[in-house]
Amino acid sequence: MTRRLGIFKGVLWFLFGMGAALIGVRLLRGLGVVTALSDVTPWGLWKGLNVFAGIAIGAGGFVLAAIAHVFHGEKYHPVARCAVLIALCAYSGAAISLFYEIGMPWKIWGPIVFWNPHSPLFEVAWCVMLYLNVLLIEFAPTVLELTHFHGLYRLALKLQLPAVILGIMISTLHQSTLGTLFLIMPERLNALWYTPSLPELFFVSAIACGLAAVIFVTLLVDWLYLRPHRIEMLAGLARYLVMVLSFYLIFRLGDMCRHGKLGLIGRGNLASWMFFGEILASCLIPILLFAASRWRRQPWVLWIGSSLCILGIVFNRLNASGIAMIWATDSHYFPAWTEFAVSFGLISAMVLAFLWMHEHEPVRSGLFSEVQNLRRLQIFQLPRPGQPWAGDLTFGPRRTYSLLFVLAAILGLALTPWHPLVRSTSVQRARGKNVLLLGYPTGTVHFPHADHIKRLGQKACATCHHLHRPGDTGTPCSSCHRDMYLPTKIFHHSHHIKVLGGNSSCEQCHPAGLPASARSVRPCSFCHRTDMMTSNTVVTKFDSIDAPGYRKAAHTLCIACHRKEAKNPKWKKPDLFRCATCHRTPVPHGIEVLRSRARPRTTPAPPM
Repeated sequence: MTRRLGIFKGVLWFLFGMGAALIGVRLLRGLGVVTALSDVTPWGLWKGLNVFAGIAIGAGGFVLAAIAHVFHGEKYHPVARCAVLIALCAYSGAAISLFYEIGMPWKIWGPIVFWNPHSPLFEVAWCVMLYLNVLLIEFAPTVLELTHFHGLYRLALKLQLPAVILGIMISTLHQSTLGTLFLIMPERLNALWYTPSLPELFFVSAIACGLAAVIFVTLLVDWLYLRPHRIEMLAGLARYLVMVLSFYLIFRLGDMCRHGKLGLIGRGNLASWMFFGEILASCLIPILLFAASRWRRQPWVLWIGSSLCILGIVFNRLNASGIAMIWATDSHYFPAWTEFAVSFGLISAMVLAFLWMHEHEPVRSGLFSEVQNLRRLQIFQLPRPGQPWAGDLTFGPRRTYSLLFVLAAILGLALTPWHPLVRSTSVQRARGKNVLLLGYPTGTVHFPHADHIKRLGQKACATCHHLHRPGDTGTPCSSCHRDMYLPTKIFHHSHHIKVLGGNSSCEQCHPAGLPASARSVRPCSFCHRTDMMTSNTVVTKFDSIDAPGYRKAAHTLCIACHRKEAKNPKWKKPDLFRCATCHRTPVPHGIEVLRSRARPRTTPAPPM
């Protein structure tokens, strides 16, 4: 083992250990412990880096398989296996990330049983599941080549070409459908990134990212194992990459020109600078570096160009899936250190799996036999006379890696907070008259108060105003549900003792002969049925001393009522219970583009 390979693996094992510990904390204690995400910003680093960017990096599998097996690019056969292995690791990492990233990971099997063909996520879920199996079939000959299962090996070879063709079809579907996801949220995505051509742009950029990933990983493996670089083959891939990136750049800028959005690039705000940096890294610099035949045959040029292309397209996925949505909500999100640790830990685990397969399977001709011969000599070769035998030379690195993994896991557990990072968010009273602003200032929803009364009548008021302060009518929701997320204690024991006449009044709530505890106390409605409760179907038994958070209370009431009214043919609103009925972004893209045309460039841009 070379020194550089040992140091590289040590760093990977340390990151993997910390990430594995934090994933365990997330599964035990929930998302709120290890993320800075919120209901306003539900997609962050994990979604953009591990899922969207990971799947784009894995696109090299179907691209190289198509070049080598379908279009008969014979000189690219040596790197085709490596590309399939990259795709297998990238897609496996994306699947693992989805497992711990979704709110209820134990329901990840849902798309298999509950079909929703109208949902882009349904298509992505099925395509990723199918493509993982296709990748296993494509990689099966590599695993079976050195085994005694010759029949299975011949069968895997026969299935390889159909699997390659099926993989190209499936990859075309889900790589483009990842862009389709953002077509259904035009009010959330910044105008610089939103376009009806997002599916096509995502597909073309994934091809570029896949080619760049194959070049970068091949150079990295050769450098780690002190192998000579295969410059001619990598230069050929760089030439393909120049063509793909040129088409992507022309397509994207032309699409922006067609929709009148080129003026947004020169506004000088944060979004325009992020867009310019993304285009510079993913397209302009790699095209300039790889355009000349002499330049793209230099290893350091291949290093710089491929790494910048990957970083630029990863930045594009991060922008589209999270960063570019912040402008719409006027929120502030920066990933917690635990999010970085989990992401880098998962990436490290996949890189370690990739290196393990390189050392134990004939992924690259020559490397496998060299590693096996070295290990055979280290273990079984007898020492020469006068030379001490050090035993198995691979035991020391394994012990070092295990120690690094355990230390990193302990460090991660020690530094992680074990309580959700939920902050108190006070809710102000609803304001307005005919149209109320609910949940102000966080998560404001426009509630047409007058329209509800007109449609449902005065008797429906008790549905929302189901409890009042003693002697009050129409008590606002924020009086009891005073926090957006946390429950509010609405029973004050000391106040009751003071009002009812001191300790002698205990028997009014606690029956005589029973211990004075919360279990034996009479329900609140025993005294407050007439002065606090209304005739409603929501709170039929008033016995709770806590009121749920404002968000939970509003969703419980509104969604249930909207589901009921959606079935009423009188209103003709079958989608009344969906989120967009109440949660709407006030500035659509059409208005944003018109503003950019009318606003002089010297005028300061509005905040993102």
